[in-house]
Order: sequence, then structure tokens, then C-alpha cells
Amino acid sequence: MTKTSAKPPVRLTRRGEDKRALILTTAADMFLDHGYDGVSLDEIVKACGGSKTNVYSYFGGKDGLFVAVVEMLCGKFLEKTEGLDLSHSSAAQGLRNIAHSFLQSLLDERHLAFLRLIIAESRRFPELGDAWYTRGPKASCIYIANFLAMRKAAGATLAATPEIAAQLFHSIVIAGTLHRALATNYRPTEGELDALILSAIALIVMS
Repeated sequence: MTKTSAKPPVRLTRRGEDKRALILTTAADMFLDHGYDGVSLDEIVKACGGSKTNVYSYFGGKDGLFVAVVEMLCGKFLEKTEGLDLSHSSAAQGLRNIAHSFLQSLLDERHLAFLRLIIAESRRFPELGDAWYTRGPKASCIYIANFLAMRKAAGATLAATPEIAAQLFHSIVIAGTLHRALATNYRPTEGELDALILSAIALIVMS
């Protein structure tokens, strides 16, 4: 696959921003339904109007559009959690709220389809995997670590540094649950999720 060349940022008008957003959302739906190879630029342009010139101007081509779609979807899947008000939550209650919010979004069928797309394409398209990891798992761990650092500064005792504790919590609760959901038809009940989350919290939060 040919890599897109670096392009200077395009200054967009309001109309241009709307067109770019429409291309992104249309391409996202089509990539999720049909995969990268199953969708052509001509089909995307036909579905949303405009021309291939728009795609090349905004994204540099199909590869750049695909990466932009991945970044957009990562943001959408995480935006609800990143908007939580945790300022008055204890470390334990905050982690519980974060985990439930993350998993409510990440266990959605649309997100699971997104992960399958990442897995299918990232080996031949390294930029895709990098974009997903940076805006997905890495951003999630940073978000959790920042919350734990805030709680530690307020007096909470953790079993590890906020960064390591965040990675452990993410691996146990979020990554582990997603891996099982991807490989099987398993969908945990609220009770099963809460038991897993509370067990992970007990390993990380000492007081």
C-alpha cells in the first residue's frame, strides 16, 4: 500500500469543514460495513457527493482518509468517558465509573466491528495501528493515570505509580473483556462486569 505524502494543513471554510465531516462519517460507515478493500473512493464520493478532489485535498487520498476515520472513531468511542465529572469521586468510585462508561461504548457492536477492521488492516498499514493505539488504548491509559494521580495527590494510596496502576486496570478490565468479546459471543452482565471491576480496584487502590 502506498503511503500518503505529508501535506500542509488545509484551511477550511465552514462549508469545507461540513464537507470534510460528511466525507469522514460516510467513509466510516462504509469501511465498517465492507472493509478497506471493499470500498473505493468513487463509491465514497458517490455516497456523499463532491469529488475525489475533495478527498485528496482534505486527506491526501484513500489511505489518509482511512487513518482520519480511525482517529475520528477512536475519539467518538471515548468522548463520553472523557466527559465524566470525576472531581468529587474517590479513587475506587472513579475507576468504577470510568470502567463502566468505557465498556458501555467499547462493547457496542459498532466498536467491535471497528476493532475487527483495525486487526484486519494494521499489519499491511502500520499507520492505522499507530493511529488507533495512540488515540485508543494509550489515550485511555493516560486518562486513567491522570485521574489516579489526582486521587493520589488527594491522599489515596495506590499499589503502584498512577501510570502502572492505569495500565494494570486497563489490561484487566477493558482489554481482557474486549478480547473475549471479540473472540466469542460473550457479553458480560452488569453483575459480572462489576465483580471484575471491583476485583481490579482491590488490587490497585489500597485506601
